[in-house]
Amino acid sequence: MKTEAEAIAPSNIAIVKYWGKRNRELNLPLNPSLSISLNEVWVRSRVIFDESLRDDEVWINNLKLEHREVKDYAGRVLEVFRSMVGRRIFAKVESMTNFPSSAGLASSAAGIASITLASNEALGLNLNTKELSKIARIGSGSACRSLFGGFVKWNAGVLDSGEDSFCEEIVPSNHWPELVDVIAIFSEEKKKVSSRTGMESSALSSSLMKCRLDFIQRTFEEVVDAIRKKDQERFFNLTMRHSNSMHAVILDSWPPFFYLNDKSLQVMRWVYEYGKAAYTFDAGPNPHILVLENNASDVVNFLQDLGAKKVIVSKISDGPRVLK
Repeated sequence: MKTEAEAIAPSNIAIVKYWGKRNRELNLPLNPSLSISLNEVWVRSRVIFDESLRDDEVWINNLKLEHREVKDYAGRVLEVFRSMVGRRIFAKVESMTNFPSSAGLASSAAGIASITLASNEALGLNLNTKELSKIARIGSGSACRSLFGGFVKWNAGVLDSGEDSFCEEIVPSNHWPELVDVIAIFSEEKKKVSSRTGMESSALSSSLMKCRLDFIQRTFEEVVDAIRKKDQERFFNLTMRHSNSMHAVILDSWPPFFYLNDKSLQVMRWVYEYGKAAYTFDAGPNPHILVLENNASDVVNFLQDLGAKKVIVSKISDGPRVLK
């Protein structure tokens, strides 16, 4: 027996960052996070459950993953679905991205979200998005945020079971339609230190981790309020401060590692001096610059002059969808 479905999910850029876990197996975060889903940056996945298969098989951009990579990437999510249907039925997954993976553009988040949505459809489970976000979280923490459009909150929760650690939409994509994300790709190299390894190192070694968690507790609702009121200056300033806060923790971690490079620092300096945009960096050197659409050309011109290999201007996504 075969059953299959296909889904597409957006990448997301975190404003309040996820960096550090209270439970590694369930990917339960130390703090709540908040992100924007991106319309122009996505992963499309086809999931085929096939009783003739003897193991899961995952292809990304026509490259087959090794067995260990499958387990780390999609295996956890597929295992949850198998337990829900009560059958040891394995899957072939074919994912395609329209952006470089492993360069800090949240490819695993969009990938796991699309696999989660397609698996739910293929198996006819009809789970709601809140429940799907809990499943996606087990595969990749940030993936739970890619199951929603607009501005998305991931609740950290307090329960050991993770039942209260799920996502919800704060405001929809049409709340702030003039806001865009200008993404510059300077590097397509695979990260030397994965996000998973990096956050484990930070949690164990950074003396600044507690300061960062205190900062998030103090300012999280202020970020939400700035979004609801479309308070551009306050939102931009808080976005940059939250990015700096995460990368300060990374720089303080031991043994030393870091994701930003010289181009990243040049972008930070220019954006701050420009005064009409906000930079933010996930675990990679490639900047996301949030700006109103009528000022986006200034940002694009600067990034191209700085030598960006590719510049993407993305509106806010409505969220993932099953493809018929």
